Amino acid sequence: MENYIRKLGRNSIILSIILLVFGLFMYTNPISTINVMMIVFGVILVLDGLVHLVSYFAIKDEYRFFSSELVQAIIYIILGFVLMLNYYNISYLLPIVLGIWIVVESLFKLQIALNIRDIYDSHWGLLLGMSIITALLGAVILFNPVQSLALLTRICGVVLMIAEVISIFEGFSIISRVGKIKKVENEIKKEYKNIKSGK
Repeated sequence: MENYIRKLGRNSIILSIILLVFGLFMYTNPISTINVMMIVFGVILVLDGLVHLVSYFAIKDEYRFFSSELVQAIIYIILGFVLMLNYYNISYLLPIVLGIWIVVESLFKLQIALNIRDIYDSHWGLLLGMSIITALLGAVILFNPVQSLALLTRICGVVLMIAEVISIFEGFSIISRVGKIKKVENEIKKEYKNIKSGK
C-alpha cells in the first residue's frame, strides 16, 4: 500500500510538471498553442470518424439501414481534415465568431431588460448594465480577435500553471506523509498486540 501511494504521488508530480510546462508554453506562445490544439482536435475528429466508419461496416446488414454512423464518419473525417489543413484561418476566425455570439446574446438580454423595466422588483437595471458590459467585451474581442485570443490563452496558461504548482506540492506532501502514516500504523498494531497479550 505504501509503495502504491508513493507511485501514485510520483506519477501525479510527473503529470503536473508536464502540464506546468504546457501552461508555460500557453503563456509564452499563445497563438502557436491554439494552432497546435486545432491540429490535435482535427486528428481526434479524423480518428473518431474512422472508428465510426469501422463500426458501420462491422454491424449486421439488417441493422445498417438504421445506423447513421457512416454519415457521422464522413462528417467527422471531413471536419478533421479541414481543421488540420486550415488551422491558422480557423483559429483566427474563432474569436470573431465568439465575439459576434457574445454581442448578439448581449443584445437579446438588453431587450429583455427593457421589456421587464416596468415589472416591480425585476432588477432590470442590473440586467441592462450587465448586458451592456458583456456587449462591450464582445466588441473588444470582435475588433481585436488575435490579441483577445492571445490574452485568453495566456490567462488559461497562468491558471493551469498555478493549479499544477499546487498539485506538485500536494504530490510531495502525500509522499512525505506515507512514512509517517506507516509509522503510526505500526505503533497502533504494536499497541493492539500488547493489549491482546495483556502487557
